[in-house]
Amino acid sequence: MIKQSLTVDEVVGGVADRYAALGFQTRGDLGQHFLRTMDCAHALLERAGIPAGAQVLEVGAGLGTLSSAIASAGHRIWAVEKDERLRDHLTERLAPFGARARVTFDDVRRVDLDGGLDLGSALVSIMPFDPDLSADLIRHVFTCPRVEYGLVVVPSASAVLLSRHADLVVEEVDGIARTSFWPPAPTVLRVLTVGRRSTCSS
Repeated sequence: MIKQSLTVDEVVGGVADRYAALGFQTRGDLGQHFLRTMDCAHALLERAGIPAGAQVLEVGAGLGTLSSAIASAGHRIWAVEKDERLRDHLTERLAPFGARARVTFDDVRRVDLDGGLDLGSALVSIMPFDPDLSADLIRHVFTCPRVEYGLVVVPSASAVLLSRHADLVVEEVDGIARTSFWPPAPTVLRVLTVGRRSTCSS
Protein backbone atom coordinates (compact mmCIF):
# COMPACT_ATOMS: atom_id res chain seq x y z
CA MET A 1 0.00 0.00 0.00
CA ILE A 2 1.42 3.37 -1.01
CA LYS A 3 0.83 5.62 1.98
CA GLN A 4 1.30 9.30 2.43
CA SER A 5 3.80 10.53 5.02
CA LEU A 6 3.33 14.25 5.57
CA THR A 7 5.84 16.40 7.37
CA VAL A 8 4.75 19.73 8.84
CA ASP A 9 6.43 21.56 5.96
CA GLU A 10 4.54 19.49 3.39
CA VAL A 11 1.20 20.14 5.09
CA VAL A 12 1.85 23.86 5.01
CA GLY A 13 3.62 24.04 1.68
CA GLY A 14 2.33 21.23 -0.54
CA VAL A 15 1.04 22.53 -3.87
CA ALA A 16 -2.35 20.83 -3.62
CA ASP A 17 -2.81 22.01 -0.05
CA ARG A 18 -1.93 25.56 -1.05
CA TYR A 19 -4.55 25.43 -3.80
CA ALA A 20 -7.06 24.13 -1.26
CA ALA A 21 -6.24 26.99 1.10
CA LEU A 22 -6.77 29.47 -1.73
CA GLY A 23 -10.27 28.10 -2.30
CA PHE A 24 -9.57 26.59 -5.72
CA GLN A 25 -12.67 24.75 -6.98
CA THR A 26 -11.93 21.34 -8.45
CA ARG A 27 -14.04 20.15 -11.37
CA GLY A 28 -16.24 17.16 -10.70
CA ASP A 29 -16.90 16.66 -14.42
CA LEU A 30 -13.18 15.95 -14.85
CA GLY A 31 -12.99 13.66 -11.80
CA GLN A 32 -10.37 16.08 -10.51
CA HIS A 33 -8.32 15.27 -7.40
CA PHE A 34 -4.70 16.37 -6.90
CA LEU A 35 -1.82 14.36 -5.46
CA ARG A 36 -0.61 16.01 -2.26
CA THR A 37 3.03 14.94 -1.86
CA MET A 38 6.13 14.28 -3.89
CA ASP A 39 6.82 11.21 -1.72
CA CYS A 40 3.71 9.59 -3.12
CA ALA A 41 4.66 10.60 -6.69
CA HIS A 42 8.10 9.03 -6.30
CA ALA A 43 6.56 5.83 -4.89
CA LEU A 44 4.27 5.54 -7.91
CA LEU A 45 7.13 6.18 -10.30
CA GLU A 46 9.26 3.53 -8.61
CA ARG A 47 6.36 1.07 -8.89
CA ALA A 48 6.07 1.81 -12.62
CA GLY A 49 9.61 0.59 -13.33
CA ILE A 50 10.04 2.68 -16.47
CA PRO A 51 13.24 2.01 -18.45
CA ALA A 52 15.77 4.84 -18.27
CA GLY A 53 15.07 7.62 -20.75
CA ALA A 54 11.74 6.17 -21.92
CA GLN A 55 8.97 8.54 -22.94
CA VAL A 56 6.01 8.80 -20.58
CA LEU A 57 2.49 9.97 -21.34
CA GLU A 58 0.58 11.41 -18.40
CA VAL A 59 -3.15 11.98 -18.77
CA GLY A 60 -4.63 14.52 -16.37
CA ALA A 61 -1.38 16.12 -15.24
CA GLY A 62 -3.20 18.47 -12.86
CA LEU A 63 -0.79 20.45 -10.69
CA GLY A 64 2.24 18.61 -12.06
CA THR A 65 3.33 16.71 -8.96
CA LEU A 66 3.67 13.37 -10.74
CA SER A 67 4.85 15.11 -13.92
CA SER A 68 7.77 16.75 -12.17
CA ALA A 69 8.75 13.49 -10.46
CA ILE A 70 8.82 11.75 -13.85
CA ALA A 71 10.89 14.50 -15.45
CA SER A 72 13.23 14.74 -12.45
CA ALA A 73 13.98 11.04 -12.87
CA GLY A 74 15.31 11.74 -16.37
CA HIS A 75 12.33 10.59 -18.40
CA ARG A 76 10.73 12.56 -21.19
CA ILE A 77 7.23 13.51 -20.11
CA TRP A 78 4.26 14.44 -22.27
CA ALA A 79 1.73 15.89 -19.85
CA VAL A 80 -1.81 16.21 -21.20
CA GLU A 81 -4.27 18.28 -19.17
CA LYS A 82 -7.79 19.38 -20.08
CA ASP A 83 -8.32 22.10 -17.47
CA GLU A 84 -7.16 25.40 -18.99
CA ARG A 85 -7.18 27.04 -15.54
CA LEU A 86 -3.99 25.11 -14.78
CA ARG A 87 -2.10 26.27 -17.86
CA ASP A 88 0.14 28.87 -16.21
CA HIS A 89 0.90 26.72 -13.18
CA LEU A 90 1.67 23.50 -15.04
CA THR A 91 3.68 25.21 -17.77
CA GLU A 92 5.78 27.04 -15.19
CA ARG A 93 6.30 23.95 -13.06
CA LEU A 94 7.63 21.91 -15.97
CA ALA A 95 9.60 24.72 -17.64
CA PRO A 96 12.87 23.89 -15.81
CA PHE A 97 12.98 20.52 -17.60
CA GLY A 98 13.17 22.16 -21.03
CA ALA A 99 12.69 19.89 -24.03
CA ARG A 100 12.30 16.86 -21.75
CA ALA A 101 8.83 18.09 -20.76
CA ARG A 102 6.00 18.72 -23.20
CA VAL A 103 2.61 20.06 -22.09
CA THR A 104 -0.61 19.88 -24.11
CA PHE A 105 -3.93 21.35 -22.98
CA ASP A 106 -6.70 19.30 -24.53
CA ASP A 107 -8.81 16.20 -24.10
CA VAL A 108 -6.40 13.30 -24.74
CA ARG A 109 -9.02 11.78 -27.05
CA ARG A 110 -8.43 14.67 -29.45
CA VAL A 111 -4.62 14.49 -29.32
CA ASP A 112 -2.50 12.84 -32.03
CA LEU A 113 -0.74 10.31 -29.83
CA ASP A 114 0.76 8.44 -32.79
CA GLY A 115 2.44 11.63 -33.95
CA GLY A 116 3.84 12.56 -30.54
CA LEU A 117 4.94 9.34 -28.87
CA ASP A 118 7.89 7.04 -29.41
CA LEU A 119 7.48 3.31 -29.79
CA GLY A 120 7.59 1.69 -26.37
CA SER A 121 6.15 4.67 -24.52
CA ALA A 122 4.49 4.23 -21.14
CA LEU A 123 1.28 5.63 -19.69
CA VAL A 124 1.81 6.72 -16.07
CA SER A 125 -1.17 8.62 -14.74
CA ILE A 126 -3.48 9.38 -11.90
CA MET A 127 -6.67 9.05 -13.88
CA PRO A 128 -9.89 10.99 -13.23
CA PHE A 129 -11.77 9.64 -10.23
CA ASP A 130 -14.85 9.00 -12.34
CA PRO A 131 -14.84 5.24 -13.05
CA ASP A 132 -16.39 5.35 -16.52
CA LEU A 133 -14.32 8.30 -17.71
CA SER A 134 -11.11 6.78 -16.35
CA ALA A 135 -11.69 3.43 -18.06
CA ASP A 136 -12.65 5.13 -21.33
CA LEU A 137 -9.49 7.27 -21.38
CA ILE A 138 -7.23 4.31 -20.67
CA ARG A 139 -8.87 2.23 -23.41
CA HIS A 140 -8.42 5.15 -25.80
CA VAL A 141 -4.73 5.60 -24.99
CA PHE A 142 -4.10 1.91 -25.67
CA THR A 143 -5.53 2.24 -29.18
CA CYS A 144 -2.19 3.96 -29.87
CA PRO A 145 0.28 1.17 -30.75
CA ARG A 146 3.17 3.29 -29.47
CA VAL A 147 1.97 2.90 -25.88
CA GLU A 148 3.38 -0.37 -24.63
CA TYR A 149 2.32 -0.52 -20.99
CA GLY A 150 1.05 1.62 -18.17
CA LEU A 151 0.73 2.20 -14.45
CA VAL A 152 -2.42 4.03 -13.41
CA VAL A 153 -4.28 5.07 -10.29
CA VAL A 154 -8.01 4.55 -10.74
CA PRO A 155 -11.19 4.07 -8.70
CA SER A 156 -11.77 0.39 -7.95
CA ALA A 157 -14.80 0.35 -10.28
CA SER A 158 -12.53 1.31 -13.19
CA ALA A 159 -10.45 -1.77 -12.55
CA VAL A 160 -13.54 -3.93 -13.02
CA LEU A 161 -14.46 -2.15 -16.25
CA LEU A 162 -10.93 -2.49 -17.65
CA SER A 163 -10.72 -6.17 -16.77
CA ARG A 164 -13.60 -6.79 -19.19
CA HIS A 165 -11.63 -5.35 -22.11
CA ALA A 166 -10.49 -8.27 -24.26
CA ASP A 167 -7.34 -6.55 -25.57
CA LEU A 168 -5.89 -5.45 -22.22
CA VAL A 169 -4.19 -7.27 -19.38
CA VAL A 170 -4.89 -5.49 -16.09
CA GLU A 171 -3.29 -6.35 -12.77
CA GLU A 172 -3.72 -4.71 -9.39
CA VAL A 173 -0.26 -4.11 -7.93
CA ASP A 174 -0.90 -1.73 -5.04
CA GLY A 175 -3.34 0.51 -3.26
CA ILE A 176 -3.12 4.16 -2.37
CA ALA A 177 -4.73 6.13 0.43
CA ARG A 178 -7.72 8.32 -0.36
CA THR A 179 -6.15 11.05 1.77
CA SER A 180 -3.13 11.15 -0.53
CA PHE A 181 -5.30 13.46 -2.66
CA TRP A 182 -7.06 16.77 -2.31
CA PRO A 183 -9.98 16.60 -2.22
CA PRO A 184 -9.80 13.14 -0.65
CA ALA A 185 -10.84 10.42 -3.07
CA PRO A 186 -14.54 9.56 -2.73
CA THR A 187 -13.99 5.85 -3.24
CA VAL A 188 -11.41 3.08 -2.87
CA LEU A 189 -8.49 3.45 -5.26
CA ARG A 190 -6.34 0.89 -7.03
CA VAL A 191 -2.89 1.07 -8.59
CA LEU A 192 -2.94 -1.02 -11.74
CA THR A 193 -0.52 -2.13 -14.39
CA VAL A 194 -2.02 -2.20 -17.87
CA GLY A 195 -0.59 -4.01 -20.87
CA ARG A 196 -1.63 -5.49 -24.16
CA ARG A 197 -2.85 -9.05 -24.39
CA SER A 198 -0.49 -11.00 -26.62
CA THR A 199 -2.04 -12.76 -29.57
CA CYS A 200 -0.58 -16.05 -30.76
CA SER A 201 -1.29 -17.35 -34.21
CA SER A 202 -1.44 -21.10 -34.66
